[in-house]
Amino acid sequence: MTAAEEDRVMKAYIPFFLACALFACTACSDNDNNGNDDNNDNTDAPVEGVVPGTDHHILIAYFSEPLPDNGVDAATSASRLVVNGDVYGSVEYMASIIGEATGGDRVCIRTAEPYPQDYSALAEQANNECQNDVHPALATHIDNFADYDVIFVGYPIWWYQMPMAMYTFFDEYDFAGKTIIPFSSHGGSGWSGTVDDIAEMEPSATFVNGYSISRNNVSESADDIRSWLQQIGIIE
Repeated sequence: MTAAEEDRVMKAYIPFFLACALFACTACSDNDNNGNDDNNDNTDAPVEGVVPGTDHHILIAYFSEPLPDNGVDAATSASRLVVNGDVYGSVEYMASIIGEATGGDRVCIRTAEPYPQDYSALAEQANNECQNDVHPALATHIDNFADYDVIFVGYPIWWYQMPMAMYTFFDEYDFAGKTIIPFSSHGGSGWSGTVDDIAEMEPSATFVNGYSISRNNVSESADDIRSWLQQIGIIE
């Protein structure tokens, strides 16, 4: 193979490798991390097994970036899925199940500057934000945030942590006295320490066992999500 041919091969593989890194395709297995398996991430925040009572004002705030299908299987399965003919982002689908079960209000967290719709460009931007601790401005603003006492917070794992837009989200709102319930999809890395990150930013909030699942299993997670919601006492 000539040097020019090798260069073309490497360029062809770059988007795939970037996509794998972006969506946390780690060496770990893709086993689910729901139930009681490391859901609290050993956080030092106040943790409750259940939410007292079922009469709450619930917000489901989530970040999801369902990129278009460009034929890169690993990245496609990481960000989007089709259920009953409808296209969802993986975290968007989880939020929809939580919303239907709890009656909570759903808000999709969006950045003021939209992310690129190309896998390699998105991976590069996300990595740059991560490496430089960039908290991108949000287009999403929740005027009545104070009205909610239980906040479900959903996100995918990018570069082994939350998308940096989530850090902006926690910068903007006061979670003191509120209950945070995290949920996440991942490519094998589980929570990746993100619950500890949230607890550090929101030390006056209480945490309830979250739900983290392999992105490969999200499309079949509806019953398990509802069972988890019953286990933590948010629905009967």
